Amino acid sequence: MRLSVPPMLYLGLTGALSLILLSPMRLEVWQLSADRLTRIQFPASATPLKPATAGDLEPDGEIESVALVAGHAVIRRSDQTLWESPPAWRVIQAAITDLNQDAQPEVALLVWRPFAPWPIDAYLPHPGRISGFRDSQGQSCHLILIGWHRQTYAELWAGSAMADPLTAFASADLDGDGRQELVALESRYGASGPARFVTVWEWNGFGFTLVARGPEGRYVGLMPVLDPSGHSRLLVSQVPRSVK
Repeated sequence: MRLSVPPMLYLGLTGALSLILLSPMRLEVWQLSADRLTRIQFPASATPLKPATAGDLEPDGEIESVALVAGHAVIRRSDQTLWESPPAWRVIQAAITDLNQDAQPEVALLVWRPFAPWPIDAYLPHPGRISGFRDSQGQSCHLILIGWHRQTYAELWAGSAMADPLTAFASADLDGDGRQELVALESRYGASGPARFVTVWEWNGFGFTLVARGPEGRYVGLMPVLDPSGHSRLLVSQVPRSVK
């Protein structure tokens, strides 16, 4: 898989050192071991695993890129727009990943869009099992994978409305098996401020299965890093509960 990565840091941890100096933020390093997230000693040095925003998506030897423009995701090659997210979507994060484990890069999007029930609800005697998975404005949170399929860009996979919305995600091989896991900050509908949990998910062939959920906290950022031994870890930032 051919990917190129821009020189940028990730999400709320951009300028992590300045955050330490200017705020009561606490930084921790976690590892995934035996399907558990555990805190480890802060390494003497670590290399950020920066999110990819360019790669050969089609694949044809040409490089495409993804960018966010006023809440919309745009896939481009040079100055040519190849795909743009629908107007009803509010995209809060975009990255090039291989979360569906097909050895071909795709664009992963974290999206808010109008809630829609399961189509099968129209035929069930007791529908509405996901009816609460939305905010007061009727918007629900989704992870959507966009990729090259049958000579066009299309949804390779789109999850139903999430039971608990995400505020950020990353992709990294945390267990060393050569495949990317989905790492995310998990919140609640209607909540503001920090997320509640750090979660790790793996692709099961049809969707994502929860691997691990860390302890409840007030999380504001995450960034995969390589420690000096070459293992992928998580740099997690959170606000202590004593800080309002």
